[in-house]
Amino acid sequence: VPQLGGLKVASLTPATVVEYMTALRTDKSAHGRGGLSARSVQLAVGVLKAACAWAVESELIGRNPVGSVRRPRSQSQVMKVWAPEESRAFIASVREDRLFAAWALLLGRGLRRGEVCGLRWDAVDLEAGRLAITATRVLTEGGQVVSSRPKTDAGVRRISLDTHLVATLRAHRRRQLEERLRAGEAYQDSGFVFVDELGTAYYPDTFSERFDRLVAKAGLPRIRLHDARHTCATAMLAAGEPVKVVQEMLGHASPTITLGVYAHVLPGMAEQAGERLSAQLFG
Repeated sequence: VPQLGGLKVASLTPATVVEYMTALRTDKSAHGRGGLSARSVQLAVGVLKAACAWAVESELIGRNPVGSVRRPRSQSQVMKVWAPEESRAFIASVREDRLFAAWALLLGRGLRRGEVCGLRWDAVDLEAGRLAITATRVLTEGGQVVSSRPKTDAGVRRISLDTHLVATLRAHRRRQLEERLRAGEAYQDSGFVFVDELGTAYYPDTFSERFDRLVAKAGLPRIRLHDARHTCATAMLAAGEPVKVVQEMLGHASPTITLGVYAHVLPGMAEQAGERLSAQLFG
């Protein structure tokens, strides 16, 4: 829907599905974004093929009309990350920004944008120094903001907060309470950690747009907001943190995913590990 929603399964042909894939790659969404990535189209066509295969097994149709269709190759997007000194420069430049705590969580704990948007105060325990990721707020293709559980069970996780992040969130909370007092009855308490001066949760794209402006203002190499997550993971791996620890902090379903995404970091780590082992053995 809408490309194939009006067709009967028996009317599907490989040519129809090729047109469908082209439309997914090129058509703009309801809120003006460009087409889907090759990986997203892969997944969409995979679901369609699986559904048709089920229809054959259930004897609803005689053959799989799209069984011969090849899904598009997925081209990995070039990952851009900041060096540690660039991350420090960004943090120093945004200390007075009202979303400083969000930038600290994105770079310091590798949260996704939807996880930051969906973070509620009842999931944050500043006394114990931890927060729970139990929900995300994301944009639908129709431009609506919806809240839901993370996509995988691994995405539901607890994240430890050090003294710096606890202090940052306490300061953020104090400012939010002061804004609530100033706004009076106009304030609507939504319960979210990151809200505007009247208590309304931010639109997810606001984070990305604000991040882009702050990066440009700081004179740093441009990276996407999601690359802050990659920057966090890369820094942890480069510092010698075990892959399992990084996997659990990021909310990946398995270490295999973490290794697949960040394999480019590992060769240097292997050399350093070998040097440390040799030093222990040979002095």
